Amino acid sequence: MTTLVVLADPPVEGVVGRRIAETTPLDAEEVVSLYEAMLSDIVQAAEAASGQLLVNYRPREHLDVDADVSPKGRLETVVSEAVEKPDDVRYEVQVGSSFAARVGNTVTHLLETEEEGSVHVLEPAVPLVTRQGIDSTSMKLRRSPVVLSPGPGGRVGYAGFGESIDFDGAYDPPAVTSLVEAARAADLDVDFVPSLQPVETAADLASVVSVVRARARAGRIYPTQTYEWAEAHGVYAVEGADGLRVEKTDSH
Repeated sequence: MTTLVVLADPPVEGVVGRRIAETTPLDAEEVVSLYEAMLSDIVQAAEAASGQLLVNYRPREHLDVDADVSPKGRLETVVSEAVEKPDDVRYEVQVGSSFAARVGNTVTHLLETEEEGSVHVLEPAVPLVTRQGIDSTSMKLRRSPVVLSPGPGGRVGYAGFGESIDFDGAYDPPAVTSLVEAARAADLDVDFVPSLQPVETAADLASVVSVVRARARAGRIYPTQTYEWAEAHGVYAVEGADGLRVEKTDSH
């Protein structure tokens, strides 16, 4: 069986999208709603693909949140509204002191202890993931134990594993190179799927908003929740001095 792991943080101000809040006209509340929209698109794509959806979250004591905040509760509210079968979604606490360690612990446990056939690792800030892309990754994992989607700047926001690797340092920048080196050190073949844009910076958001709008206008598959968020908040990508930048108009 395939498990689709979404490594999510609770949609709380100051926890998600801090770099975007600092470098765009968006306020903290709008950034949280963006994260919720992207998370909704991710879990919808994962549910539509074949496999078990697992939302993996950090415990409250590892986050800068109030004592009354429930990470699982905040995530469950968003995910349950997004998917068709909320009772089928599995939730588990992440274990590990770093992102790489949390990914490694989850992947290794699922592959070796639960004997899953493959594990896909997705981050909520990659809204352009589609069911077709997930299925394509599953097909490639039948031939190559590690499949990566390289993003701009050498990042990896989506990866598939049919066998575990040594994750110590595997996500060190540039993550795409580090992951390949870790896979080759384990004598594992690596394959790639088309690049996906993680949304971590203002430039990332401008790029994704432009692609989402273009796909919507063309009548192609697009992340509906992220598109509706951009429309509702009047967020556009416009030409700036150093490339695209985010501009916010009056919402409509």
